[in-house]
Formats: sequence, C-alpha cells, structure tokens
Amino acid sequence: MVIKRDWANLDSLALNMILEKLTEPIDHIWFGSVCKNWHSIANLSHQHDHQFRSNIMPMLTIPSEKSPEKRCLYSIPANRVYPLESTMLNNKRCCGSSHGWLATLDEEDVITWVNPFKDVAPISLPPIDNYMVCKDYDFNVHKVTLSVDPITSPNDYVVAAIYTTRSCLAFIKAGQEFWTYIQDTDHFGFIDITFYKGLVYAVTRWKKIVCFDLCYSDDPWDVEQRIPNVLLQRSDDATYSPLTYLVKSLDGELWMVRRFINRVKNINKGTNSLHVFKLELNDKGDKLMHLSKLESLGDNVLFVGDGDSMSVSTSYFSSYLQKDSIYYSDNYYNEVPVPYPRGPFDMGIYNIKHGSFGVHCPYKSYFKGMAPPIWVVPPFQWN
Repeated sequence: MVIKRDWANLDSLALNMILEKLTEPIDHIWFGSVCKNWHSIANLSHQHDHQFRSNIMPMLTIPSEKSPEKRCLYSIPANRVYPLESTMLNNKRCCGSSHGWLATLDEEDVITWVNPFKDVAPISLPPIDNYMVCKDYDFNVHKVTLSVDPITSPNDYVVAAIYTTRSCLAFIKAGQEFWTYIQDTDHFGFIDITFYKGLVYAVTRWKKIVCFDLCYSDDPWDVEQRIPNVLLQRSDDATYSPLTYLVKSLDGELWMVRRFINRVKNINKGTNSLHVFKLELNDKGDKLMHLSKLESLGDNVLFVGDGDSMSVSTSYFSSYLQKDSIYYSDNYYNEVPVPYPRGPFDMGIYNIKHGSFGVHCPYKSYFKGMAPPIWVVPPFQWN
C-alpha cells in the first residue's frame, strides 16, 4: 500500500525543524516558495529569528566554468556554485566588496559600485587622480570600501580608497564631485583600509597603522596637506607581510591579520602562515595602547581577501566552519609577466592554533588567468 504524504500541510513543528537545518538564505527563499503554508511558516520564523538575519556567511565570487569571463558565487556550506546575474562584473577584477556591493574600475580610473543582489542603479564615482599608474589599470586602485550601505544611507556614505603604485589614501563623500587626498609624502604603501567607530584606519605591509577623521576638502585641487595620525610606526625590526588586513571582531574589537607568503625567486608559492593581533585603543580611537598577538579567535571565524574583511560566528556555523580559522582568498598581485598567470590558486583555511591548512573552494583548471575572487555577503531580506 502506497502512503501519500500531504507535504504542503506538514505540521509546523516538522517544518520549523527543516528550516533550522538551512543555513543559506537562498535555501530559505526556496523553502518559502514551495506553497502558501511553507511560506507562512518561513515568514513567521524570520519575524523572530534575529540570529539568522545577523549571521549570513560570506560567499566567494569565482569564474564560471561554462563562461570563465562571467562570475558565479561559491557557497561553503552547500559546496555549490550559484550563477551571478550581473554583466557589469564580467571579466573584471573587483577592487572592493562592502555591504553587499562590489566595486570595479575602468580605464579612466572611474570606480563603479554594483549591487548584483538588489534592483538598484550602479554608483559611479568621479575619476580618482591617479598620478602613478600600473601597467594593468585594474590595479590603479588597489582597494575601496564603504562606510555604510548606500541603499539605507544614500546621502551619508563615504568611500575610502588605496590608489596609485605608491598605495596612497583618498576618500569621498556621497554627492561630492572630487576626492580628498592624504598627500603627505611620509604616508604611503598601504595594503588595507577600513571604517571603525567614526574613523578611517589603514595599515601597511610593514605593520605601520594610521587613522584619520573625515575632514572634507572644499578645494577641487586639494592643495591642503592632510596628515593622518600614526598609531603604530614601522620599527626597524618589523617583518614584511605582503598581505595585511584589518577586521572587526564579533565583540567590536579591531584586529589586524598579517599574511605571510612563500616566495621563491619573486614567485608566489602560496600562503605560509597568518598571525592575528588585537589593537587595544584609547576611548577616542586615536592612540594604540597595546598590540597583542592572539592564540585563539574565540567564537570568531575570519574571512580575508580583496574586499572588506569580516568575522562570523563559529558556534552558529559549527557544522560548516572550523574553529580558530581564517578563510582566505587569493589577492596577491604579480605584474610580471601577467597579473595572475595561475589564477586564484592561493585560497584556503588556516588554523592559527595548530598552524594547519585546509581547503574551502577547490582550485579548478578554468581559474587560470582569471581575476582574483572576492568575498561578498549577499543581503538577506525576507519579504
């Protein structure tokens, strides 16, 4: 005898148990599209489940297997690739990922923010004054970030940038027609930049850290010299790390991640290790009181790469993420003879407690020659 199950009218307890097992936002949307009953259960659940809304795992943009110039999204929990429908990202290196937006650069040094998850217009900024350029224009701007989401704060967001071959700093407020530049000749060589408690922080490969507030220029030529506040000066015995990141912990602390690379005859052989430091700042945030190396990340799992670095909860994603680990993407750039001959090969998981490595997105042959991937957090909004 065949027993027919009434899947559409399953008990709410059973449906909630199914829903609790789904960690991907897209799976929740598909769950709610099954029928009216399933949709109402999902809707009721998301009205009360703040924990889910505040715990969205980053996804990695990777080349498409069928059309490598196009971009897809790789999901760690599902070990699955989803299409990314945005032609503006095709065959482009993204120089920033922030609040669900991705930034690209054109040959005129115009930065354009694209949100592939929302039906909103792209945001094109005024050209940045790039007086020293790379052979590959994709790297005339190394990295950009947003202070807030332009969708929720269309008139108040700020963009901060690292630009030129000297890796200098600049920023621009929504609606402005020109950039404000940090032009002091002693401050260059920056590798990462972030907004933290009303200030902008930047770090170099030699562990020098600076911060500055957003004092905007009224002069389109910006002849006024702007000097950032130095929190940590480069010391004579400072070790060089070609990749360094600033990330906010789940508890609201500012951390620095230093990534060391194996290099043989100037050829990148991959990541050797990563070290994490906590910056203990004064109340104003303009003075570094202490810098301490962390031996454990607590409930934090870190994601670092070309976009905004971020932290997610190990306990919430305990079935998918490794404790005390850093998930890194490949954003090491080599201009000679081509920017990325092997493509994004240096991607993995590093456990700071055991010094061990793992894999999150397996390297594919069609990655060869493609621009580096970038972490992005798809915005989730039920209804």
